[in-house]
Amino acid sequence: MALTRVQTGVFGTAGSGNTAVQLNSAIVESSNTIYSNYTLSAGRNGYSVGPVTVLTGKSITVPTGQKWVVL
Repeated sequence: MALTRVQTGVFGTAGSGNTAVQLNSAIVESSNTIYSNYTLSAGRNGYSVGPVTVLTGKSITVPTGQKWVVL
């Protein structure tokens, strides 16, 4: 969560250093630092479990009508 991208039910790399790992289908681990720019995919929302740090000079783009929630 760091921010992660989920496509067709598979967790994977969302950019350099931004990854998630699915363990036993019940726990998802993710980094707590955003290392690269990230844009949510069209028609998708995102979530992270915080705290989450976005490194200086990096950004998260959330298109109109979509949401990124930090829990």
